[in-house]
Amino acid sequence: MFIFRGCQLTARALAAAALFVTLGSAAHADAYPSKTVTLVVPQAAGGSTDAISRMWAQYASTKLGQSVIVDNRPGAGGSIAVQAVMNQPAEGYSILSAGVSQMVLNKFAYKNLPYNPEKDLKGIALLTTTPFLLTASKESGIKSLEDLVRIAKEKPGSLNYATAGLGNSTHVVVELLQQQLGVQMTSVPYTGEAAGMTALLGGQVQLMAPTMGTGAPFAKAGKTVPLVVLGGLSNPNLPGVPKAVEKGLKNFAGIGWLGLAVRAGTSPDIVTRLHSITAEFLKDPEVAKRLAALEVEPMPGPQDAFDKKIAADTEMWGAILKNIDLASK
Repeated sequence: MFIFRGCQLTARALAAAALFVTLGSAAHADAYPSKTVTLVVPQAAGGSTDAISRMWAQYASTKLGQSVIVDNRPGAGGSIAVQAVMNQPAEGYSILSAGVSQMVLNKFAYKNLPYNPEKDLKGIALLTTTPFLLTASKESGIKSLEDLVRIAKEKPGSLNYATAGLGNSTHVVVELLQQQLGVQMTSVPYTGEAAGMTALLGGQVQLMAPTMGTGAPFAKAGKTVPLVVLGGLSNPNLPGVPKAVEKGLKNFAGIGWLGLAVRAGTSPDIVTRLHSITAEFLKDPEVAKRLAALEVEPMPGPQDAFDKKIAADTEMWGAILKNIDLASK
């Protein structure tokens, strides 16, 4: 009888402990955030990544009841931004504006990457996807994709193209393009899309493939020459500009995307709350208008969509880049 009661007491103690943990977790989630939240952006101010990040930060601050500030940490393909998040406790107060470059492409670009995307970071949600716009400077004299191919084959390596950094999506899309066109060009890395576009506008480089949101306004204003939309859809605001598939180019659909992540070990309750806020953000009609103005599309989905996208893109880019040493480009 004594043993039976002891078992009863043990069961009750375990139940009480479980209840305490549950209540403690809920209290922790309810208390979050109790101070300012920082959204770390791996790009310099300007450009679509920065604009979308600031839009989310503004929206999230109203939902969280705390300020969400943007901290731009460009450089090293976004590794500097990732390290800034990794240097903070896993408490949800430091969030990464994470794109395909930081979560997938850096693994192929940097031999000694100081972080493991799958192990060190936890995805919150996907935000947006965008095509890229291959663009030429006015000074280059390039008017079409055919012009580019002709010049690149006549003088291999003579054409320079700007990127937002080694291994950045603006880098690998041009590497993929060169594979399919059978040409050789020279990459010139900058600390973000805005800096790369400044170089293009100034004639320091002849080409760049920025995200549509960054490149389209300059093309529509006649300041650059749009050559081809590297994505699944043509852009109604750029009539006459062909899309990749129309030029026989493959594997460009859905390759540019942006999401949110936190340091691994962050409370699942906090991650779920941030995911819910992001889902609301993507459904907001005013947000939809502003995203459309940036030439990007929302990527709503379940919480595991982020991890699934990383897995699928790692497999795809691994096959594409296996014979390319990005570090030498």
